[in-house]
Amino acid sequence: FSDPKALKGYVVTPQTKLYVERLASGLQHSSGQRAWRITGDYGSGKSSFALFLAQLFSEQHARLPEHLRRIINFKQLGVPRPRLLPVLVTGSHQPLAVALLQSLQRDLMGTCGRGRTPGIVDRIESKLNDESGEIPSDGVAVDLLQQASAHIVATGKGSGILLLLDELGKFLEYGALHPERQDVFLLQKLAEAAARSKETPLFIIGLLHQGFNAYAEHLSQPAQREWEKV
Repeated sequence: FSDPKALKGYVVTPQTKLYVERLASGLQHSSGQRAWRITGDYGSGKSSFALFLAQLFSEQHARLPEHLRRIINFKQLGVPRPRLLPVLVTGSHQPLAVALLQSLQRDLMGTCGRGRTPGIVDRIESKLNDESGEIPSDGVAVDLLQQASAHIVATGKGSGILLLLDELGKFLEYGALHPERQDVFLLQKLAEAAARSKETPLFIIGLLHQGFNAYAEHLSQPAQREWEKV
């Protein structure tokens, strides 16, 4: 994300342009389409597409090559040019709530100058370093993400948050192996929060190699049905 040359050779196909336009339509204040899942094989370009979105929808769009900056006419779509703060999460075998808050804290700190640390950063750190060792609950994780988005808007650091969950399958694998430590229902709560985010957009994009069911095939039938709902 911090390398301006990373997308130098990126080619936007007509299908890619269509995808970006569909995502951009979610920037309208009345839209509830702000939670997305992108599924594709290894090497099909999902991560590059996510990197492109992170640049295009953020303050970093000016660093993109000119042909990529002009790929979308936001004015024609009837939406303002987005200034979302990208929160980049890479899948690992740990609870999604923990990884989400760790990335949120890191990327919020990247917007801070000198002086006192914002209260939202302190609250996230407090939950991550809880002496009880408990994993932050789904409700706490979603609430802190919403507070962070409100903070970004209030301080003029952006118009909302773009949460990118790359390698989301690793979190699903962890949830399948340790259902007592991480419930996949967190994804549904995140999606609901995104759909209700209105003037302070919360965009969520998860990148997967295969469908949800593939990660739940070793679970009980009731558990698989719950995953299918999500």
